[in-house]
Amino acid sequence: MPDSIETIIIDQAIRLTEHEGFKSWSAGQQFKSGGLVMVNNSFVFRDVKTNKAEDFITLRIDDKGNYTFPPVVSSGLKINSDFKYLTPTSTLPAIRLLGDALVDQKQHLGELVFVLIGEIKDDLLEIAEVTHSDFDEICWDPKLNNAVKIYPRSMEVGQVHDEDVIWECLMKYFADAGVSVPDGLRQAVGTALDKLQEKAAAHLMLPEAGHSIEESITDKIVTVLKEQMKNYDIALSRVVESPDDMSARNDILRLAYNFASDATGYLKLIVSVCDLKPMVLWGTLFHHYSLAEAFRLLPWTRSHNKPSMKGYVETISDARNSAFHNLFPFKKSLNITLTGSSLAGAELRIFSEHGKKKENVLSYRDKPLVDVLTEFTRARERQVTTRFWKQNFNVMEKTVELFEATTIFIKELHSTRKLS
Repeated sequence: MPDSIETIIIDQAIRLTEHEGFKSWSAGQQFKSGGLVMVNNSFVFRDVKTNKAEDFITLRIDDKGNYTFPPVVSSGLKINSDFKYLTPTSTLPAIRLLGDALVDQKQHLGELVFVLIGEIKDDLLEIAEVTHSDFDEICWDPKLNNAVKIYPRSMEVGQVHDEDVIWECLMKYFADAGVSVPDGLRQAVGTALDKLQEKAAAHLMLPEAGHSIEESITDKIVTVLKEQMKNYDIALSRVVESPDDMSARNDILRLAYNFASDATGYLKLIVSVCDLKPMVLWGTLFHHYSLAEAFRLLPWTRSHNKPSMKGYVETISDARNSAFHNLFPFKKSLNITLTGSSLAGAELRIFSEHGKKKENVLSYRDKPLVDVLTEFTRARERQVTTRFWKQNFNVMEKTVELFEATTIFIKELHSTRKLS
């Protein structure tokens, strides 16, 4: 009987074969008994520092030309396409039973993979000096939530990002004491709050074997992303209903940009984890492929082979920058033809002292003005259609589903640790 981990991987392989993209590919193949179908271990165009794993989930073909389950694990060959069919007479890779491969994977699993289901323990106290004669320090204690406690020479706060709340409490404290707020105190407190924000840190606790997990770091991320998706969907509906609704279009650009910037960063982490611990990929295989297909269906072609995370972020970034950073009406760079008099007194310095390369410069009479003019830039013009934004919701949805599937699988891995 397969254990829970093997059962999840088998289910992922079955769901993969039922995906329309896989069925479309397999319709063009002529499967024969003894053949193998290798499934790639990376679908989205990679922008990570890790290397692909060398083990591949592989489906064997029976004498009726059908896939057999559970899948096996193959190694010794490399593939670049999503799927590769190997005929019985071709050079076949070495294969192992899935159960045997999982035994090896679990032995080398390590601890860091459980970072993805670590729990944030926000209990670190931070203290910053207040450079004012009437106050010594501010202590940031997250357990206080939004509360503020004020003492004769110090205060304790539960948050440091809303200065107005803290200042209102301080003003009330001095008013209740019947004295005026000391001059310069607000600036000193604000500086101290900035220092506390710079120190901001919390513990990320790796789950211990035998302990249940309440809300992991990935769960928290999923919750935020779902809220962003909800707001994005509302803005998209407004644009579909009223294409000239600029407020809704700006909301789409803002939400899409935030999602693309942050979610793809976490996606890179998951891809790297899958490179190093391929069992995690096997347990989320269907969701990785579904996300890749969602990328492919976007109406852009930055990559001829695989959907590109980098191209995705650049497309959305360009659209956002074009809308928000092109206030001046210039869509092209401007070339200025200068007369000889503009460079009067020009002098070029080279071979400055070693370590002072910046002194190698071209100087001339109007150089300070030129330095100011060259600060002006323009954003690349990029118009993205409503069709793109509609399909982008599918990308967002599949990204969140992948994150959810990853945390579910790693939590299951964690539960098997406490049974071992």
